[in-house]
Amino acid sequence: MPTSWNLALPAVLVCAACTACGGSGDAAPASSRPTIRVSTGAPSGSFRPLSEALVKGYTQLMPDVHVEAVNTPGSLRNLQELQDGTADIGLAQAGLAHMAYNGRLPESVRPFRNIRGIAVLNSSPVHLLVGPGSTIRSIDDLKGRRVSIGRDGASVTSHLVLSNFFLPGQVHEIEGAPGTTAMLLDRTLDAAFAVSSVPSEEVWRHTTAGARLLQISGPGTDRLRTTFPFFRSDIIPAGTYPGQNETIHTLSVDVVLLAREGLDAALVRRLTDGLFRMLPQLSSELPFLKRMEPERAPATPVPLHPGAVLYYRERELSR
Repeated sequence: MPTSWNLALPAVLVCAACTACGGSGDAAPASSRPTIRVSTGAPSGSFRPLSEALVKGYTQLMPDVHVEAVNTPGSLRNLQELQDGTADIGLAQAGLAHMAYNGRLPESVRPFRNIRGIAVLNSSPVHLLVGPGSTIRSIDDLKGRRVSIGRDGASVTSHLVLSNFFLPGQVHEIEGAPGTTAMLLDRTLDAAFAVSSVPSEEVWRHTTAGARLLQISGPGTDRLRTTFPFFRSDIIPAGTYPGQNETIHTLSVDVVLLAREGLDAALVRRLTDGLFRMLPQLSSELPFLKRMEPERAPATPVPLHPGAVLYYRERELSR
């Protein structure tokens, strides 16, 4: 099974980082401490454990700040919370953040101009699964089939992938299908998408039950990347999941940490600094963060928050 998601920052890391981040080590009175609200994500994905790890880590690194979690289903709600000012920082798929900022989300043409970038984190590959014994061999075979496209932001991403291979109505898209593993096994579903960091507990359950992964490649993916540049070519290495004996070529979308535009710049600078101070320990506890490329961190799909700009400028000058 994938490595446990639990995070426990070592005391030595916490003590060193508290001083570097400007904390005195003594918590300020609760009434005088600013509050940082961190939107999370679905319990079954990677957003919830990463968000909870950030809450725990920031609480230890910044004792003069009160940090609390705001539970959400995922990217779309996180973006809405930031736009509305009911959350201060949160995770989202990069493609959805780009679409939201530019007013291109399917259910909202209003630009979300209250969101700002902190860092590009890891990438989340698009997993396409079929049941054991299925005759489907490629994404091109999904015409006329029943396909689960997932929930929340995953459903938007999966729909974008399918729309570049098929005309509207050629695939029966089912959003938020419960009991996906059982439905693949009894062929109630022909295929299912999952957009998740690697390794994915959800995909692990499916493949343990006999589901197999399909390649997502070819001219359709080239067209998709031209239309939506936030998609990247990616691979899922052989042996990542039970029964997966070959490397899977697919697409992926980045995961980004965002802030609301009005959050204090000095505070965002500390949050950005704290993220990188926590990163070694976070990566050891959350394997998917090993896919993060720190040099790409400032390349967020929306404008960087001024506080993050300040951190990256200082980091560059110190080299």
